[in-house]
Amino acid sequence: MKINIWIFLILILSSCTSYNSYEDFKEREGVTKVTFQGNMEECGKLGHPQATRSEGSKRAGKILIDKKRYFMNCMNRKGWIAKVSN
Repeated sequence: MKINIWIFLILILSSCTSYNSYEDFKEREGVTKVTFQGNMEECGKLGHPQATRSEGSKRAGKILIDKKRYFMNCMNRKGWIAKVSN
């Protein structure tokens, strides 16, 4: 039972969400998957400090929501548009 719980937690914490894969964004002409990976890493690094900045006491869920919002805004600025808007 404990193993199942650990596996579940690892899957949740490993960012198995649909907003961070190449297939979930609209195709762009002349742009490769390598470019996408670079933009994704950059946006992830820029969004983390913004989301965890202290604004009183944030819960973990609020931090994750903010992190996703900063990530998606950064990707939109770089020209990557999600196929499904959340």
